[in-house]
Parts: sequence; C-alpha cells; structure tokens
Amino acid sequence: MKAGRLVAAAGIAAAAIAAQIGMASPAAAMYSGCLNYVKSEGYIVGPKVYDACSYQAIKMVTGVWYPNTNCVSRLINISVEGSDAMAACQRAHG
Repeated sequence: MKAGRLVAAAGIAAAAIAAQIGMASPAAAMYSGCLNYVKSEGYIVGPKVYDACSYQAIKMVTGVWYPNTNCVSRLINISVEGSDAMAACQRAHG
C-alpha cells in the first residue's frame, strides 16, 4: 500500500514538472534573444532582466521588430545603457 502511494505521488510530481516545462518553453523562447543580448554585453541577468525582457517587441507592418517601451524603460531603470536596452528589447520576440 505504501509503495503504491509513493508511485502515485511520483507520477503527480512528474506530471506537474512536465506541465511547467511545457508552459515555460514558449515564453522563454519569446525573450531569449533579449536575455542573451543583455548577457553578451556583460550585464548580470537576474529577475529584473527577465521581467523587462518579457515585454514582447512589436512587429511593424514592414516586418521590422520595434522594441517595447516597457522593456526598454525597465532595463534602463536597472542601469542598462540605453542603446543596449533598445537592442536587447528589439530581440524580445518569438
């Protein structure tokens, strides 16, 4: 009886983890370009950078991606240079 409960608990935990991974992947892919750019410029990537990069760039009718002002202002507020913030946020799309 105890082994059955353990197997059931492990199955529930595995399902929960799989669901989280499945849900997190599209979001992470959406702003990984932003995160990677910030990191490549020598900044420390933490929760505030993740928050800023979660604001998706805006695709213009011409097909060009425009940086989201929420992303840019949040990065600037944590001391990312303006030009770096613009370049990073322009990459925050999927």
